[in-house]
Amino acid sequence: MSPTRVGILLFALSVIAGPLYTVPEYSMVRNLISELAAQNTPRNWLMAGAFVALGTGIAIDGFRRRAPHWLPFMAFGILMALAGLFGHRPLDPEVPYVAWVHTAHSVLATGAGISITAGFIWQAFRRAGPFRRLACALLALVCVALPLLMLWHPSVQGATQRVMYALVFSWLWISYPKETPG
Repeated sequence: MSPTRVGILLFALSVIAGPLYTVPEYSMVRNLISELAAQNTPRNWLMAGAFVALGTGIAIDGFRRRAPHWLPFMAFGILMALAGLFGHRPLDPEVPYVAWVHTAHSVLATGAGISITAGFIWQAFRRAGPFRRLACALLALVCVALPLLMLWHPSVQGATQRVMYALVFSWLWISYPKETPG
């Protein structure tokens, strides 16, 4: 099994099991996945490790292929792994945290989102066949529209983020990194 697929499995398992190992207030509908790795949160290392595993797996697979069209995906992987090393703000406002660590996580996660979106745009232009081009264009749109939806409707941002990740990870599972003419 490829490192990308191993990372996806570990990430998905950590997300699905999240409510079982984190604070009781955590909601898969309302709360972001990153909040499972929040600073000073019980067993946050599980989700933080999943971020690192996912990102490292994606980067390793991209480096093995050494093809420029996978660079945005490799950047996505590296940024996701680094984001896992920095904790989100805790759910409980009474729990102390380090603000710059939260900011670093946010900056890295935003960079990862920009990278994956750029990767899908690049793939939309280079893929053979109209269906594959359309799929990549729609995924680029998903990577822009769903984060905006999360800002407009924070009460369902967790569910929205999970839908986005499910779509992105499905494409990565099926298509990354495969050599295509380019």
